[in-house]
Amino acid sequence: MVILGLGSNLGDRATQLKRAISRLSRGRGAVLHATRVSRIYESAALMPSGAPATWDLPFLNCAVSGDTSLDPRALLRRIQEIEKSLGRPGHERWAPRPIDIDILWWEGNEVRSDDLTIPHPEILNRPFVLEPLCDLIPNAVLDGETIEIHARRPAAHGLPRAMHSPEADFKVMYPTLMGILNVTPDSFSDGGRFLERDAAVAHARRLVEEGAGIIDLGAESTRPDGTPVDPHTEWARLEPVLHDLRELREELRTPRGGEPFRVSLDSRNPSTVRSALRVGVEILNDVTGFSHPEMIEIAGETEVPLVFMHSLSIPVVKGESLPPDRDPVDELMGWAGERLLEFDRRGIARNRLIFDPGIGFGKTVRQNWHLLEHVERFHDLGISLLVGHSRKSFLEAVTDRPSAERDAETLEVSRGLATKGIDILRVHDVKGHHALFRRQYENPLAGQDMTRHAEKA
Repeated sequence: MVILGLGSNLGDRATQLKRAISRLSRGRGAVLHATRVSRIYESAALMPSGAPATWDLPFLNCAVSGDTSLDPRALLRRIQEIEKSLGRPGHERWAPRPIDIDILWWEGNEVRSDDLTIPHPEILNRPFVLEPLCDLIPNAVLDGETIEIHARRPAAHGLPRAMHSPEADFKVMYPTLMGILNVTPDSFSDGGRFLERDAAVAHARRLVEEGAGIIDLGAESTRPDGTPVDPHTEWARLEPVLHDLRELREELRTPRGGEPFRVSLDSRNPSTVRSALRVGVEILNDVTGFSHPEMIEIAGETEVPLVFMHSLSIPVVKGESLPPDRDPVDELMGWAGERLLEFDRRGIARNRLIFDPGIGFGKTVRQNWHLLEHVERFHDLGISLLVGHSRKSFLEAVTDRPSAERDAETLEVSRGLATKGIDILRVHDVKGHHALFRRQYENPLAGQDMTRHAEKA
């Protein structure tokens, strides 16, 4: 068994830890198996003499244990590759960083060399390492005493304790909730409800208060046989709401400067996207997968995260689907691989990319359920994953309720998706999802995966 220490003090720290854990333990590039994760701890940054004040950003830290088939140096090289893929630059040792991964402990394996020492030589000097280690191996012995005894003594050595952060625990363990805000008259589930500016902003506020980490704002319905919206009309619907969302973010910003939520723009129109970026959109969500030449040009000009979704037609054409004689996961893996190569050619870093398999977009009911059942295979792409399944028509295989009343069924599918390591769930019922995951956080053995029951649909 090997134990790795993870830390982040730049950007969305909990999300950075979640992504690192996923890269280490899921998909074809996984280096750890049978993993366990410690609780999440917050601690002050270690500041060398003369460091700029801008480096003084608190860390979130945890430890991850697991089995590996790699030898120590091969594991170190792989860890460094994962750090780089997650956006860690090669700058000063003590500078803020989105992710830091160290080899802390290796059962039955000690290494002493210029570039690698196991156990990590600073374990006893770093409470933010001792506390997570104590969660995983309290009875292991180091320098003649157990990790648990060492972890009780940081104050005696003049070191501040690392504090357990239950809220960060929750954010790392469960998907980020992307709340849906449609300023449209014709969306399949909530069309017309939030078309007015005041209603839209009030709904956004409610979604954030209920637990949304992202608000996904869209002004064009992509429902089957929906009516395309020209960019002028789309922007007229979006602009006032975007300005109000920016004000809402400032109002809800925490005293320490934390971001209360991020704004995602659900649009496929280049002119709309360019205008929205000037207002301050933090995520671009393109249901056509950035296939339009100008859209991918815009993507290369920004630094914001990019959600690229698989679809066959926008709006959805009824009856159009992937080939029925092929594995839909294989089809989407091939498509996503081609898109990744195009992003690479444009110099777009993969740590910015989020793949959405496009549930309900050009897939049969059976194909949608198959994708959900095997969605963990998309971890082989080595990027973040988003699923938008909320209230969609494929749920008719398990319910005869109208779309607006399918939250219970959506929740059951979401329960399974959370166990498969999906990073973001795009949902209407944020309150229900937040409550579900809170219950699971308190009782990790609760729940089951509904996708198993619908494979024959």
